[in-house]
Amino acid sequence: MKKGIIVKLVLLVLTAATVLAAAGCGLFPKEDNIKAPALKTPKPVEYTFYQVVKGDIIKGSSGTGSMTSIYYYKHAFPSSGGIISAIHVSLGQYVNKGDLLVETDNSSLELEYLEATIDYTESKDKFDAIAAQYNRGEIGETEFRIEQLKFQYVETKYRNLKNAYENTKLVAQVSGKVVYINTEYTTNTNKEIVAGETIVAIDSADEKYMYLVFDKSVEAMKDSSATPQQFRVGTVLTLSLNPTKADPDPIKFEGVIVGTDQIIKDTGIGYIDTAKYYCKLTSYPDYGGDESRQITSGTLIRYTYVEDSREDVLMIPLSACYEYNGKHYVYMLDYSTNLKKEVYVELGLANETYVEVVSGLRKGDRIITG
Repeated sequence: MKKGIIVKLVLLVLTAATVLAAAGCGLFPKEDNIKAPALKTPKPVEYTFYQVVKGDIIKGSSGTGSMTSIYYYKHAFPSSGGIISAIHVSLGQYVNKGDLLVETDNSSLELEYLEATIDYTESKDKFDAIAAQYNRGEIGETEFRIEQLKFQYVETKYRNLKNAYENTKLVAQVSGKVVYINTEYTTNTNKEIVAGETIVAIDSADEKYMYLVFDKSVEAMKDSSATPQQFRVGTVLTLSLNPTKADPDPIKFEGVIVGTDQIIKDTGIGYIDTAKYYCKLTSYPDYGGDESRQITSGTLIRYTYVEDSREDVLMIPLSACYEYNGKHYVYMLDYSTNLKKEVYVELGLANETYVEVVSGLRKGDRIITG
């Protein structure tokens, strides 16, 4: 009996297995047919090359400075009182020595001064005649002394009025550019004149005081390798005016860096700003009568300073070199493997763009720059 039951169970299991096999994967989720990704050929590495050439390397600096007068004359009235009636100049205006700058209301003095001038002229002629008579012994000493006192009175009155009248005007004591006008007198027309207070200042155009000036940046004062260059006294600069369409290649001229002690000696000025470089022009460009190209206070001038130079040397871009453990290298392409390789190079003079190659490369070699 048991045997029959076992046989039936075995048949049942086999039947179920057969059914499942016939059903296949229909009883389970069907998997997608995922294809393997296609193989891609990698793009070849592309490099930027530079072909080693021969040329000239110049190390130096260039920039712009301005012509500056280091001496300016302050114009002020010697006595207080009165009100300015007119200021006849403006900032930046060029004036000549003797030009009228400022005047006050002198209408009350003008007539008195004119009368005193006439009296003085007449009295002087009269006294000169009496002095001649006295010298010839034609009149006595008492009469001469009386006439002398009369003339001295007229002369004193005349000179006092002359000083007062002249003090109602300020005239330029130097030729040059107006660099300062006291705005207290231009904005307040009722302000009384204060003795000694500067009203107009003029930069002297005297060549003695004219220098090409460059500011020393903070970086330049801290680091001698900074630009502008730490110029030494005696350094000669090549100079030119800024190029224009009409003058694309300006005339070259020269100047020399001078020390503040020499400037003090040459000009007699007691204080010189040590935070500036001073260049004294040793020659001037000849532009004939072209006033637009004349050098005056404020003229911008370009300078070029050559510290060192090499002619006909191998040269490569400075950016193509790198340093490791105190040695310099460039990259070149190994054509057998198409990979970069390091090449040791000995370098020489360099400027901001190029560097001289002393050894390690030849003319025509191609180095990788990017």
